[in-house]
Amino acid sequence: MPLEPLASSPCAAYNPYVTPDPHSTKTSVTSIFQQRLRPLCRDPRTVGPTTRLASLLFTLIVLVVTACGPRPQPTPESAFRAAKTPRLSDDLDLRQLVTAIDAQRGALVRKPEKPMRFGPTVVSQRAYAKALDRLATELRSPSTTEEKLAYIQDHFDFYETYGRESWGEILLTSYFEPVIRGSHSRTKAFSQPLYARPKDLLTVPLAPFSQRFQGEGSLKGRVQQDRVMPYFSREEIDGGGALKGRGLELAWVDPIDAFFLQIQGSGTINFGGSAREHLVYADKNGHAYVPVGKFLKEKIAPNPVTMQAIVDELKNMSPRERDALLFKNPSYVFFARSKQRAVTSLGVPATPGRTVAADPAFSPKGALAFVSFSKPTFSHAEPSDTVPASSEEVGRFVLDQDSGGAITGTGRIDLFWGRGEDAGRYAGALQDSARIWYLVPKDLGEPVPDNPGQP
Repeated sequence: MPLEPLASSPCAAYNPYVTPDPHSTKTSVTSIFQQRLRPLCRDPRTVGPTTRLASLLFTLIVLVVTACGPRPQPTPESAFRAAKTPRLSDDLDLRQLVTAIDAQRGALVRKPEKPMRFGPTVVSQRAYAKALDRLATELRSPSTTEEKLAYIQDHFDFYETYGRESWGEILLTSYFEPVIRGSHSRTKAFSQPLYARPKDLLTVPLAPFSQRFQGEGSLKGRVQQDRVMPYFSREEIDGGGALKGRGLELAWVDPIDAFFLQIQGSGTINFGGSAREHLVYADKNGHAYVPVGKFLKEKIAPNPVTMQAIVDELKNMSPRERDALLFKNPSYVFFARSKQRAVTSLGVPATPGRTVAADPAFSPKGALAFVSFSKPTFSHAEPSDTVPASSEEVGRFVLDQDSGGAITGTGRIDLFWGRGEDAGRYAGALQDSARIWYLVPKDLGEPVPDNPGQP
């Protein structure tokens, strides 16, 4: 769906006889642009050269700023377009991909039927699941890797996403499942609780209130007297004790470990010996996620702002300084105990190296994709070596099975690397531009236009 242009003719947009809507509170670049051009649209004999020059200069500035601004977000119908098949490869064992496909088969079949949309093309969940079953059968066969890749090329069309700066181009980051030490009760070393989902946390869907909220998702809140208010922020929970005394504590851990466990969304708590417990994402408070790394750029420079670099800085701070920084991110995650490790939003276990998280508003869960990216490489095998020595260009097939609070829009993908310290150093180092293509089984979806329009 094409975007509305800034203005095909700014003079045509100006009408001196039309009164602006007094109820309108929107101010856009377009409206400012038109207002500044109004003198040029009147009789040129009544406008001095200084006014004309000022208006023209302002017009030029607006055009430059608009051209350099971020790309507008597409609609779900325009978030994908057909693309040429990239050069296929896979740096991992393809049997891992079979394991991931097998793990999600039941989830796709059991879920209520919902069309899987790839921009202008729609495929039913069950038809897509059958296509993946046939692919898994081929991947189990004794055929060569080249033959397996040729099968994929022959049986799937490739669609690129709208991207961050251009079609198919994304920011690829990574997450992992931490294993951290903890206690069943508060101690000096383990002073930060991990909370279960509070019962007073409300989810307020917006769509039932007005047609203009269709597709806007929901809000999180709590009832205070007769009003629905935003839920408690990180500072109110950890600094003000808003949840104390409710019996919601699942475990006690180090405050820095707790913060990064919330970012990863799940993890394992090691209570000592063989006593371990898996915690998975349950809900969040609904506040916007703010990356604290941006406040440490000057301190960490000239080194890159990696997860390990942020951890090192936090460890060198006093508890008061540390908390003041962490409170800048008001977003807060609640957990639940689980017998499974790292369960995705699709409801299946995450497969190391194969599961990715994407924005479900645009990308269908359970879809197969191919990603080309720079994989970090390290000089030493020890997990303590957290600074990559170099990188190598690799290709890999992945499955879109997860989502995350910070993973929004079509230009961001998060790759699940695995579990433990070694996975953590790769996940902390991966933050780079990459390319992604989603795979659509041939002859199953609606026909794609010859020249699909850009958003």
